[in-house]
Amino acid sequence: MNHRTKQKDRAFAGIVLGIYLLFLCWLILFKLADSMDKIPNMRGINLIPFHYDQLAGSRFHLNEVLYNVLVFIPAGFYFCAFSGNKAIRGIAACALLSLAFEAAQWIFALGASDITDLITNTAGGAMGAIVYHIFRKVFKGKAITIASMIGAALEALCFGLLAVLFLTNRTVRFS
Repeated sequence: MNHRTKQKDRAFAGIVLGIYLLFLCWLILFKLADSMDKIPNMRGINLIPFHYDQLAGSRFHLNEVLYNVLVFIPAGFYFCAFSGNKAIRGIAACALLSLAFEAAQWIFALGASDITDLITNTAGGAMGAIVYHIFRKVFKGKAITIASMIGAALEALCFGLLAVLFLTNRTVRFS
């Protein structure tokens, strides 16, 4: 692969990563709210790992843990790819990003900061680093390109589904 193609592939991956990070910010900090009045105004903190309020069922907590892991897999993949193929740097970047999100939630009263989220998000980042190293072995020099194409397709699908969701919910008004 020539130098110019490699630069284009990295630029494309950077754009896909940037869009993903914006979506992640909207998801974690603003809970996918489509208007300012729907953004939660609460501040809480839980420093006991995997300790939950008993009001919600255990199935909810398992789903939340799984979603936290899944949503950070792309971060682990890209952070590892952009950190010189160093898994520990990619995982550390995921942990710092998660910590920044948890701190922002507490500082700006956007939700509850939870140590469990930090743990599960970092675990997702570690899985993303593993996926990156598998992609490197399978796809050789095209790992970032192929992952970015998949990521761009998934982002387009997500934004399309969200657009349909928002449009259909805006047209139906209940009094």
